[in-house]
Amino acid sequence: MPRIDPLPKNLSPDALLRSLGITEPRDIDVEAIAYYVGLRIKRRCLNCCEAMITGRGNKGIISVVPGGMPQRERFSIAHELGHWAQHRGETIACRSSDIGKFSNKNEQERAADFYAANLLMPLAMFKTECRQHRRLDLKALKAVAGVFNTSLTATLIRMIDSGNYPTVIMISHGTGGRKWHKLAAGIPGYWRPRDDLDVESFAFELLHNPDSKDEGFPRKIGADAWFDNWSAEKYVITEQSLRIRGEGVVTILDLDPKMIP
Repeated sequence: MPRIDPLPKNLSPDALLRSLGITEPRDIDVEAIAYYVGLRIKRRCLNCCEAMITGRGNKGIISVVPGGMPQRERFSIAHELGHWAQHRGETIACRSSDIGKFSNKNEQERAADFYAANLLMPLAMFKTECRQHRRLDLKALKAVAGVFNTSLTATLIRMIDSGNYPTVIMISHGTGGRKWHKLAAGIPGYWRPRDDLDVESFAFELLHNPDSKDEGFPRKIGADAWFDNWSAEKYVITEQSLRIRGEGVVTILDLDPKMIP
């Protein structure tokens, strides 16, 4: 594989993929891309972090902890490629809480996350794939994640950001309550979900009953089970929840279009 030498700093993911002639999701090989930009991948135990990058000039090493989910490892490598593109010359150690948390307040880590998402799920390719799935549900999520070989969490965030599903909200819950949530761009902020889980929601059952299984299809539920908004009781929405390792219970809510002005 020929390589640009030296590779320009701040080269965008789209420009990088174009320089490699990559036009299909199956051809996005992060290890080959890392080699192309002057990086080697090492799998080794790391203290207090999940991945890190060290380098000088146009050469460097990405280290990742072995033994995790392949999709998570790919995202970690792509995240470090983001640091290489934007923060070259620095040694950066990234904890698990730094990678794939797009709401992270650390600007440097958030920028690396967005770089990784754009590299692994290029928007034009991604939107084309999403158009094959009219509705954002678990079946569609797994299908798209399979095409791009990405985790369910990263894929779901990208699907919401794609603009193809303007009525969808994603919510993550742990035993301590709501951890974070993400709204499609056009949903007003007053539809911010409740902090607690309603006992009538399937997410509550999934979180508190270890024997319960992920729901196979979306089901209808009153919007007031999820929102404190004064008008929530007028609407019915759909909920589908699933367990994701390391994340807890993730819920996909599809709002009634009338809830969005």
